Order: sequence, then C-alpha cells, then structure tokens
Amino acid sequence: MRQVLQDRNGLTVVRDVPAPLCPAGSLLVHNAFSAISSGTEGARTALSKKSLLAKARERPDLARQVLDRARSEGIRATREAVKRKLREATSVGYSSAGTVLEVGHAVSGFDVGDAVACAGGGHANHAEIVSVPTNLCAKVPEGISLETASMTAIASIALHAIHLADARVGERIALVGCGLVGQIAVRLLHAAGVDVIALDIDPTRVGRAGEAGASAAFVVDRDVDRRVRGVTQGHGVDATIVTAAATSNDPLITAAEISRDRGAIVLVGDVPIDLPRSLLYEKELSFRVSRSYGPGRYDRSYEELGLDYPIGYVRWTEKRNMEAILNLEESGRLDLSDLVEEVVSVEEAVRAYDRLSGATQERPHGALLLAYADNIEAPHREALSLDAPIPTGRAGTVARPTPVRIGLIGPGSFASRVLIPAFVRAGAQLEIVAGGSGPSAEAASRELGFSRIAPDAAAVISDEDVDAIVVATRHATHAELSIRALEAGKHVFCEKPLALTREQLEAVVALAAGGRAILAVGFNRRFAPLLRELREFLAAPTGQLAASYRVSAGRLEKGHWIYELDEGGGRILGEVCHFIDALRFLAGADIHRVHATAYGGPQVPLQARDNVAVNLAFEDGSIGTILYVADGSPSVAKERLEAFTDDRTAILDDYRALQLLGPGRTRKAGSRRRDKGHQQEVAAFLRAVAHGEPPVALAEIANVSLATLAVVESIRTARPVQLESLT
Repeated sequence: MRQVLQDRNGLTVVRDVPAPLCPAGSLLVHNAFSAISSGTEGARTALSKKSLLAKARERPDLARQVLDRARSEGIRATREAVKRKLREATSVGYSSAGTVLEVGHAVSGFDVGDAVACAGGGHANHAEIVSVPTNLCAKVPEGISLETASMTAIASIALHAIHLADARVGERIALVGCGLVGQIAVRLLHAAGVDVIALDIDPTRVGRAGEAGASAAFVVDRDVDRRVRGVTQGHGVDATIVTAAATSNDPLITAAEISRDRGAIVLVGDVPIDLPRSLLYEKELSFRVSRSYGPGRYDRSYEELGLDYPIGYVRWTEKRNMEAILNLEESGRLDLSDLVEEVVSVEEAVRAYDRLSGATQERPHGALLLAYADNIEAPHREALSLDAPIPTGRAGTVARPTPVRIGLIGPGSFASRVLIPAFVRAGAQLEIVAGGSGPSAEAASRELGFSRIAPDAAAVISDEDVDAIVVATRHATHAELSIRALEAGKHVFCEKPLALTREQLEAVVALAAGGRAILAVGFNRRFAPLLRELREFLAAPTGQLAASYRVSAGRLEKGHWIYELDEGGGRILGEVCHFIDALRFLAGADIHRVHATAYGGPQVPLQARDNVAVNLAFEDGSIGTILYVADGSPSVAKERLEAFTDDRTAILDDYRALQLLGPGRTRKAGSRRRDKGHQQEVAAFLRAVAHGEPPVALAEIANVSLATLAVVESIRTARPVQLESLT
C-alpha cells in the first residue's frame, strides 16, 4: 500500500509499505481521504527543517536527553543515534475517513463496509489502509461525504476547545487565529448561538470567518483591543480561544487584552506559553491548554485498549466529540464542504506538504485532502495462534549452511539499532522481515538490507528460505512466536523475556527440549568481555561467591506499554532478567530460592513496580543481590557489579571499567566504549546454528526465566519462592 512518511529533517516521501494488522480492538480501514492539518503538520514540518541548534532551542528537553546519553554512552554512539533518529521516516496524519475492511474480534458496533471517520496520530495516517482502535472511530451518517468526514478529527479539536471555554448561548467568544481549526470553531460557535469575534493577521482568513458566521472579524493590529471593546459594550469577551500558531506570545497577549474581567483563555495552537502575571492577575483570568480532540487523548487504556469513560462522568470523550461533529453535519447545522481547498492524489503528497512551508501566498487557507485508490481490498494473512498449525519445515535439522539466513519479526528500534547490525557483522544473511508498523518493516528492508517484506509473522516463520527466526516484538508475543518457529523447525533467537507466565515458559521449554532446533534468549551480558574476565578471575576452590548488582534504570513515561501486564509484563520480567542471568552466569550454579520486595507509584500494578530489591540463593551456596531502581539521578552510571570470593574482589562499572583485586595483584581494565556483549552473543548464536551446539544450555535459560517469574511472585505474596527445575 502507499503511505506518506516524513523524517526529522522535514523530507516527505510516499512509499510502498506493508498494510497494518487488525488487532482485536481495532478496525482495518481503507482510507478514501485524509486531511492534512496545516497547523499541527505545518509546525512539525517547519521544525523538522530547522538546524540542529534551532531544534535544540525549540526542544530543550530533548537536548538534555542527548547530553545525558552522551555522558553515559559516549559522543560517538550518541552522534550516530541522533543521525539515525533524524533519518527515521515516521507516519504522519491523524484525521481520515474511509470504509471498514476488517473488524477486530473484540469490536462491537461496526461491520465490514461501514463508512467511518478516524482519528489519532499513528493510527489515522496518510495511508491507503489504516488500523484504528474502535474508540478513535465514528460511523459516518448517510449523506455525509467522506471528503468532509476526513476532517472530523480536526473539527473535534475545535469542539473540545469550545467545551473547555464553557461557551454558552448569547456569550461573546473571540477566536485568535482563523486557520482551519479556527474556521471550524467559528461555524460551531455560530451554530451554538454564540456571538463570535474572529481575529487573524491574514485579511483573507478574517474575511472567510466573517462569511462563516462571525459577528465581527478584525485583522490583528495595535488597535484591535479598542475594536473588540467597541463591539462588546466596553467589557471585552467572555472567553478567547487561541488557535493561532506563532513563535512569539503575541496571540496570548492579545487574548488577555481583549478579555473581560474574570474571563477565560483556552490555548489550542502552538504558541509559547509566556504571559505576564499582571495581565492575568488584574482581570483574574483563567488559562487552560486544550489537549487535542478530547478526554481519552494519550490515555492508552482508552485509545488502544478500548476502555470507555462512563458518559455520566465524562460527557465529551474523543469519540463522542467525533460523533457530535458528524451529527451536526447530518442535521445541516455544520457545513465543512467549503473548507476543502484542494484534493490531490496521495502520489502528490510531497507537493501538498511543500505548500505548508512555502511562500506565504502559497500556503493553504483551507483543508488539503489526500485521496486514495478505491480498489483496495483487505490484505490476506495467515492466522498465527497456538491453535493454528504452521506447516513444519525441516524440523530435526541440527546444522544450517552458512551464511545463516535470518527472518526478523519485529523491526523496532532495538532490533534495527543493535540486533540486526550485529547479525550483519557476524555474517548472517538478512532474508525477510515482518511485524511492527508498515513503515518500520519497509525501513528495515531498505536500510538494513532485508531481501523481502512479509505480510505477517506467519509468513516469516513458514518461509522455506529462512534458517533462524529473530523475535523482537513486544513481550506478550515472545512465547507464542518462539513456539511456532520451533514447531516449524527453525532456530530461534528470542529477545528477553522468553515468557510472561509460567505456563508460557513451560510450553516453550518443553518444545525446545523435545526438538533439535536451537533456542537462544537475548541475555547478552553473559557474553560481555569484561564480565567474562571477571568470572574467570573469581574462579576459586570453594566455588562460592557473593555478588551485588546495582542498576539505576531511570524512569519511563507514564503509561508506557511495558507497565501493561498483558503486553509488557513490567520491568522486572522485561529487564531485571538480564541481571539475574548475569549473576547466574557468575555463580555457575542454578538459582534455587528468590526473595524480593519492591515499591512503585500507585498507578503501576504491583507486579510492575520498578524499584526492586532481589535476593538470590544458589545451589552451591553462593548469594547475590540485585537493586534495580527507577528513582534517583539520571547522572548515575546505569550498572555496577561487585563480586567477592575467598581473597578476591572484582568491581565492574557499567561495562566500561573493571577492577580485579587479589593477593599481590591489582588489575584495571576498561574501554571508552561500553560493551554489553551484543555482538559476541549474536556471533555465538550463529555458530550454534551452523554447528548444532547451543550457546547457553536450555536448563540455564529455564532457570533464569523461572527465577525472574519468581521475583514477581515473591513481590505479590511477600514470601520467598523456592524454584523447581523445568527440564
């Protein structure tokens, strides 16, 4: 399918990418039209085309992140990461309309063939086919064109701002900024019986606002305050909605000056929030920032998991705002058709985007719509579930020819940045890729060198030209994909964790133990050169050691998918497993008892807490502790390991520096570059595939995975957990 993508240098392209999947709570929609938001997308394009220094000035928060990364990972690695991020082409667009091609099995209220309006960045993209969660879709009534319906999400931005302004019949509301959102707001306010005063620096936009129902419309100048007061009996307006985009705070100053005593200001547009206290204080003005198209925005539970807010508590959600816009159009009280300035084919998207940042006279005053071919069908995909058998390939084969042919499922950031480059350096042949979004699979094929793109994971697993499957998807699918690949006779490299439940773990381990295909899990630290040197140094006659592993992991943003137990499983399963494996590697003995305690924010599930203290007891008598913390300063180096045995001590600092202290000797080793063993891990896996000897015994993988699950159980029950063998 065709999709519009844009990188962070402002380059817009149209590419062929795989069609998205249809998750359980979503609709697969064939777009008829999508609307380019001249405000949001124009601002993004303008920022993208600025220099790195200008970008840093606009986003000092991101600049600080880059500096922190440079301190921890080095300037060279950070520079490469920034370059890679700037080249990364991402989806654009958030407002579209089309016809339902497929309905997720958990969705009710929609049928194939329904006309729907869609919303949401990353969902309602500028693409021929989009996958959109049900709470971001609204049925289009008969008689409403899909052209105007494609502007529904944009119109919902205006409606949400009006709700925040608490606009009432007979009140006077000013609009500062008469672009597309402002023009729609004029129509909505007029339909609601509100006296609208429209302001803009562009005379053409001011004139259009007057034609659309504004009782007064002025070009913003030094005299605009007097003019507004002249039409409001000297009082000023009850509320001002700022929909302008500007690099200065002038629109906010204007809004404050024209407001009545105890009036309100609602900011929608991209304007620096810098208001003198005196302007707010003297009139006791209220100020609110409007967050997109209504309650539910940026709430993953609402947008992605489909959990609605009860109407008795939240009257106007994103979906209900969209439905209101469409109902107003159906009743004839809202007409958006005259706002469509130009409709162009998706193939001409680059020209359309050039207008956003072109000369002032070329920039659109209305909506630019992209149109898509009308002969698109739902893509056919093989089912992938534990109940749907995949034809077995060459099950029972031990060795594979070199180079090993790789199929990747999940071309996300980590796989593209770390794993796949390591496979290439180790001599693997990149054969086929699937998963992620369509653009990520296409980028993996184009930039990393995969020969082909598969429509889905099932096609990768069943491909006859693939020797080994790399599973790098989100955590919830690791076990199932590994099982299906092993059943098909393919070797498997699965990024950690291998499983989120004991039942999943038992199923994977049983299948791996009963076959001859190799299963490897991404426990890379045991392959790090400095950790291996540390282990060799600590080898002692008693075999017992005591080790302490401190990890300053840092915080993740609220609502991160890893905290969702059904999808990410929490940071214990997702990351603490690394450090459990490192201590298991050092001890050289199985873990037989686990005791853990943890704390975290009230919004995080008990099992997903990310300030954790873990005690491990090993079968040979060794002991280990792990302190994994999200709290604390980000300036602290991430990892520090101290290990003790007999008369020897070893200290490993963030895989950069190693101190070995013993009788009559002191050795320091280190490197400017942090080496956590990814390259060595991948090379060991490829050797194993070629020669049939697993890089890590299945019993060790099972023991570490079981111990990680035991950490969660111990936190949940507040009791130590005794481990049993799975193999």
